[in-house]
Amino acid sequence: MLRECGLTTATTSDGREFTFRPSFGRIAALGHPHEIVSLYAALFGPHAETEATYVLAVLCDQGDEAVRPLIGCFEADADPRRPLRRIEGEMPPAEQVLVARHLMQHGMVGTARPDRGGEGQYSDRFDVTEYVATARAHLGLSGEDAEALSMTEFQQLFESKFPRKDDGKSLPSAEEYEASMKAFEERRGG
Repeated sequence: MLRECGLTTATTSDGREFTFRPSFGRIAALGHPHEIVSLYAALFGPHAETEATYVLAVLCDQGDEAVRPLIGCFEADADPRRPLRRIEGEMPPAEQVLVARHLMQHGMVGTARPDRGGEGQYSDRFDVTEYVATARAHLGLSGEDAEALSMTEFQQLFESKFPRKDDGKSLPSAEEYEASMKAFEERRGG
């Protein structure tokens, strides 16, 4: 995955490098489809710092235990009535929020063609399996390769395979989609 597609790295003061990958597989590990959307929205709310730490822990290649020196963690107090206590890492919480937002943008929304107009539709769920299945069916990728894509990569690959006329729309019309599917089925022999 390229940096332009969301791959992000951060280094601690002692030189340890951590890689954060917003792939479909990692995004799916954040929760169920509705939880993923709620988590992304929470990165813009009052508890953004807590949610950002979680996002970074899940999207880190090295795993949540290894990344603790960078992002910190939360520990339960001996008294269960007290809230979780934050143990700070080297990356300030406000910076974690920015990085988490960046990762979620590339993992869920994509930025492959930001110059294209059009208005997206809000959805209260992000079902990774739909994008993985689409990548497998239309791009010929294995399940593993499809899960390794970020949304930005998915959009770039889809645009390369099925270029659209430059009419300023970000999504094909229903008629264009049906025509593409019919052509695909005819080429496949089905």
